[in-house]
Amino acid sequence: MAVLSSRDTRILAKKIVREKPFQKKSKQIIEKEFENIHQNFLKSFNSHPVTQEIEAGSSASNISRTLGGVGNLYTYIGFNSGSRPIKNLRTLLEKYNIRYNTLRDFMRVTIEVPTKDEVFSATPMPWATGRSWARGIERGISGLGQYFVTSASIPQSRSGRAIEVKGKIRSAKFANVSYMSALLNDYYKAIKKLENKTF
Repeated sequence: MAVLSSRDTRILAKKIVREKPFQKKSKQIIEKEFENIHQNFLKSFNSHPVTQEIEAGSSASNISRTLGGVGNLYTYIGFNSGSRPIKNLRTLLEKYNIRYNTLRDFMRVTIEVPTKDEVFSATPMPWATGRSWARGIERGISGLGQYFVTSASIPQSRSGRAIEVKGKIRSAKFANVSYMSALLNDYYKAIKKLENKTF
């Protein structure tokens, strides 16, 4: 049996990587693997207590435990009644672009997905556009002591069910929880592992 030299191996690799059947098959493998990564990321996002609580709207329970069981994040953050902040965020997170670049003897894959900065820019506080509610979930959102929530409709409330009062009505503090940063870190790590594979 003939043994190829390293030079011959490189020459053969150069020829193979430029063959259309090879490129087509490689892209199919990459796209299938990325689709699994992407779907797992979206599944983690959709099942997160913060996502589910905000998506449930003004009548939700505080399943994230960020507010000590009082009210919910939708009314606490002050989203406008009827708005769908999770839908807007999910639309951004669903976006991606896969680029292929054939080099000498291998195919380079680059996968572009939303950055953390883009995610935080796309999640502005309803009352302070320079701040992100998604980042606030992780770092804390002040005002729980003045948060008054009721099952009845409040005309002057953005969300319809809660307002911020002047006097302090409780001593509890907002409980920060891991959210988008952690989800995105895991997503980026899985993508980088796929990009580093040799095709």
